[in-house]
Amino acid sequence: MSSQLLFSVAGARGIVGKTIDADVVTRLTLAYCSVIPDGPVVVGRDTRPSGESFANSVIGAVTSTGRDVIDVDIATTPTVEMVAERTDAVAGIIVTASHNPIEWNALKFIDHRGIFITKEVGSKVHAAFKEGRFAFADGTRTGKISDYTTAAQEHIDAILALDVIDVTAIRRKTFTVVLDCINGAGSVIAPQLLEAMGVHVIPLNCVPDGNFYRDPEPRPENLGDLAEAVKKSKAHLGLATDPDADRLALVDEKGIAVSEEYTLALASEVVLEKHRGPVVVNLSTSAWIDFVAHKHGVAVFRTPVGEAHVVDKMLAEKAVVGGEGNGGVIYPALHAGRDAMLGMALILQLLAQRDATLSEIIRGYPPLLITKDKVALRGTFAPGRISDAIRRNNPVTLDTQDGVKATFADGWIHLRVSNTEGLVRVIAEGPDPKRAAALQKIARDALDASW
Repeated sequence: MSSQLLFSVAGARGIVGKTIDADVVTRLTLAYCSVIPDGPVVVGRDTRPSGESFANSVIGAVTSTGRDVIDVDIATTPTVEMVAERTDAVAGIIVTASHNPIEWNALKFIDHRGIFITKEVGSKVHAAFKEGRFAFADGTRTGKISDYTTAAQEHIDAILALDVIDVTAIRRKTFTVVLDCINGAGSVIAPQLLEAMGVHVIPLNCVPDGNFYRDPEPRPENLGDLAEAVKKSKAHLGLATDPDADRLALVDEKGIAVSEEYTLALASEVVLEKHRGPVVVNLSTSAWIDFVAHKHGVAVFRTPVGEAHVVDKMLAEKAVVGGEGNGGVIYPALHAGRDAMLGMALILQLLAQRDATLSEIIRGYPPLLITKDKVALRGTFAPGRISDAIRRNNPVTLDTQDGVKATFADGWIHLRVSNTEGLVRVIAEGPDPKRAAALQKIARDALDASW
């Protein structure tokens, strides 16, 4: 079973009952404990049905090594990360498959800073897992379990205390928001955060029971019910998260689900208007972030896809804001991790300080269309052959730090093997649908020629 697990910079994931089960979870946890120092470990989970039993397996494994457990129970990924950072924990384990379908689950490993482990540490965990190199406490002792019940409120308080958030100004606008948490971990914190900012919340699937009524990825094509609810209720905004609430997507006041790529660009506006400094995003993030950064006179750095890569670069460059175009906003002044609740506060702040609707603000952005597709991995992914095929008929700038990104005069394409699924992601962005489709074809043709 374990041979089919998908390992990434964040941890390991699989299909429940097929590639991951309680035994695999236990051994993964023991492997991680074999490479971290002695000390408490934070454990949290999202709401998917397999989560409770898997979290129990994690807790049992951690305590069997003599380490104490700080049990956050159901909590968003950023909440668990902040607990790890702000307590005496030496590490954390989050039971969540994030945006993957409900039949998936995973373990995400974080260090004492509350950020994902490095590639080097991940390699050690993988090796310990394969070799069964585990260290247990002797029979005279075992770790203790303590419930950490204030995590969500502490997270909310930290967001409201940020100097880029003017709670009074937001309250003055008396926003009405339809909130779609897909019955995931965001359900235990997002409504309370919004209400603390004076927002009238219309909940849509905000019961933390793990009943994912839609595709977990918060992308426009999956947000039809939210869009309809915004129109019906005449709300100012619709907000949607993924199951572990580290990604945020938006629906405007007209009931139009906009690209999730807008989330980071819009949130960055608020930060950069108060704090000028570098911005870090991944290679697949829309050029809207370049538009925002240029407007504020700051540099943009790009990294391979994956939160760990982005955070490493943010810390190295002392970036003031960053994230990923999938709706993941990172503001290090709060915590160096993607955070949908942070994104909600920043978007509401932007609407309040501009005294404008979301559609009005978006109209000020350049016309771009980003298309995101995926292709089954049919053989060896060969960046060199893909690059040769692209440059054969096109003047481009190539970046091969993560697959192949080719930048043209009027757009770009990015082909890379997914970190979480056995497929190739093919992303293209152009100034209009026709050019975006043409760029997508260039990417597909190059991939086909490389097999």
